[in-house]
Amino acid sequence: MPRLIGLTYSLIMVLALSACEKTDNPDQESGEQPLEHDVYFSSNRTGNFEIYHQANGSVSPLTTNTNFDSWWPRQSPDGNTMLFYRTAISDRPSTGGHNNNYENAALWSLNLSTGELSELIPKGRYAWIAQGVVDWSPDGSQLVMAAQQADTQLWHLFLTDSTGNNPIQVSQRTSLFLDPSFSPDGTQITYVAYPTDYFGFDVSRLEVFTASLNGSNEQRHTFDNVRDHDPYWSPDGRSIAYESAVNPEYLGVGQWALRLLDIETQTVRSILDDGEINTLPRWSSDGTVLYFHRLVFGSEYGFRIAKVNTDGSDMQIISSGGNYDDTDVDWYRYPPE
Repeated sequence: MPRLIGLTYSLIMVLALSACEKTDNPDQESGEQPLEHDVYFSSNRTGNFEIYHQANGSVSPLTTNTNFDSWWPRQSPDGNTMLFYRTAISDRPSTGGHNNNYENAALWSLNLSTGELSELIPKGRYAWIAQGVVDWSPDGSQLVMAAQQADTQLWHLFLTDSTGNNPIQVSQRTSLFLDPSFSPDGTQITYVAYPTDYFGFDVSRLEVFTASLNGSNEQRHTFDNVRDHDPYWSPDGRSIAYESAVNPEYLGVGQWALRLLDIETQTVRSILDDGEINTLPRWSSDGTVLYFHRLVFGSEYGFRIAKVNTDGSDMQIISSGGNYDDTDVDWYRYPPE
């Protein structure tokens, strides 16, 4: 959930091009990469952010309303429904990203068979003054998300049904709670939050936690005093992938690494830590690959979709690239016959 996107060609590229030499690694920079990977993502390649599907060597838009930015695609486990956030162009902030405008976001769904659009959680519903980072339960019956409450100004975690109704607050203690996602068996969530003994506002103190769906049995898993975000459980339930700001001051936006937590041993190792921005890891169904979005400092391209094996090998760029950003990847689940 770090607010990085949208700065690429205003701040990040100006700073990066003046401070860094371009890399010669074709996996990092070439725009001529294969497009055979079947994924969803958001992109501002036409001006505003829309949701795209990349498959069979081509890219096609799923949303086409230039009055809005549409972002954060999340396909349902049965393959039939796409969740995403939408914000009006007129509500764009003067600074920061256009595909993480949580204060003006509404949660929408798209029927992938009929193309029907439905607004599930309008801006301001449930007395939330911001919302974001929704994810599906494994059986598709529930959603988990983060939202900021008007009365306390605090970000908490909420469960709803599959249509965004009947919200139940999961997180209970006073803290900052973000980036929730379900365990493969649907009995737990992982997320980032401040430690129980910390009551400040330093986001470098965000750590990875897990808890039961009612907020009990909370367990802290990282102790690195490095800003952590976007934890996602592996399909076998043994690991959690996430990103860390390993050099948070670099060019004002930080260098971000993908990391892997072994839940049984409580050990952490790096998957991809190469001095660039590597964020929002999403697991392949067999647990061998992470899809994510990536920015190379000094490159002529913006954020692009990439993949890497969980052992850190065979990093590849899988979206074409240009003076735009491809972000928020989600892998494709085939709908039932």
